[in-house]
Amino acid sequence: MTAPRRKLAVVAREAGVSVSTVSKVLRAYPDVAPATRARVREALRRFGYPVEKAAAGVRREESALVDVVVADRERSWAGEVLAGLAERVREPGLAVVVTTVAPGSPVPRAWLEQVFARGTRGVIGLGAEFTAAQLGYLTAHDIPCVQVGPDTEDAVGPALAVVLDGSAAVPVDLAG
Repeated sequence: MTAPRRKLAVVAREAGVSVSTVSKVLRAYPDVAPATRARVREALRRFGYPVEKAAAGVRREESALVDVVVADRERSWAGEVLAGLAERVREPGLAVVVTTVAPGSPVPRAWLEQVFARGTRGVIGLGAEFTAAQLGYLTAHDIPCVQVGPDTEDAVGPALAVVLDGSAAVPVDLAG
């Protein structure tokens, strides 16, 4: 076993958690309870780990990906928005990752971990329902989020502008 691995094991034992939980805190994964995260961060600090990187609000290097979550029964409206988005992302050199969810169902929790792992530039929800925890996580990690509803005229331009600007402190609702 290498020295850093042993150190993580010592940190984990000190904080009363598993090594995998310590690793999740170091990588700012969302599925660690706030009290546990604080306990692990305190143990990390005592053992000389740079905990500022494990703090909420620190994100991985940004990629050229924009996540789009679609929850549209008829898919016609969402299809039009996606087609417009596909045209507009070429110029700034972005790519789109599409996730579909059943209408009326919240976006799955595992999706959030994937967004963080990809370093997503921003999220556009087309009729999608995000939980308060998901929106809070996106905000805490400075990942712009725009929610767009079917009654929104020309949603592509404003939604993409929010994602590219990256300065949205709170999720933007263009759903009307």
